Amino acid sequence: MDRRTKFILLIIGSIILFGLVIWLIVFPTLAPLFPAKPSLQPPSLPTEGTPPVIQPGQPKPPGATTPGPAPSGVSSFTPTAAANPEQQLILELSRRAGVLAERVESGSSGDGFTNLDDAALDASPSLASKLQQMKTDLQKQYPAAGSTHLTIARRLLEAPESEVSISGPTFKVAVQLQIQTQDAGAVSSAYREATVTFTKSGDAWIASGYETKAFTP
Repeated sequence: MDRRTKFILLIIGSIILFGLVIWLIVFPTLAPLFPAKPSLQPPSLPTEGTPPVIQPGQPKPPGATTPGPAPSGVSSFTPTAAANPEQQLILELSRRAGVLAERVESGSSGDGFTNLDDAALDASPSLASKLQQMKTDLQKQYPAAGSTHLTIARRLLEAPESEVSISGPTFKVAVQLQIQTQDAGAVSSAYREATVTFTKSGDAWIASGYETKAFTP
């Protein structure tokens, strides 16, 4: 290596060393004399809390506000008085009757009428046994190896025996259904009314009876 090259490398090394001294020693020493420019901060929130909102009829404390009308185009929610608990129970029993009737009347030979197993989940032991017998009879009449037999039920109306009160330990709901049947490719439609009986057991109401008949809408 000639003297010219050594001289150039010496100059480069000196520059690098000088830069490191400035960066590691001089800047940290002078930093307190030149504080960084403070960054902009959002304005501080007010220290006082929001005035309490009161409802009509309550005493108005100092600084309280009353609710104003809802802005135009925005719907407001006004709670209504709770329905009669007994009427709520009637509505619930009617809904359960509709679900049960649809489960019983919608089935397929392709899956061995397992819809009746689902229906038995909301039934008393005696009704569950009856539904299992229905399943066995349908499997014999429409075996899975034969042509497809399919029924689809859609509830049209749930009519409780009373819309206002329940008297006694049993309660009945009539469910009117439209049933479409596909049997070996032929499709037909019929109307059936199922009567579901509920029996009170402790605090619970259990489906304990199921009967059907044809009806004309």
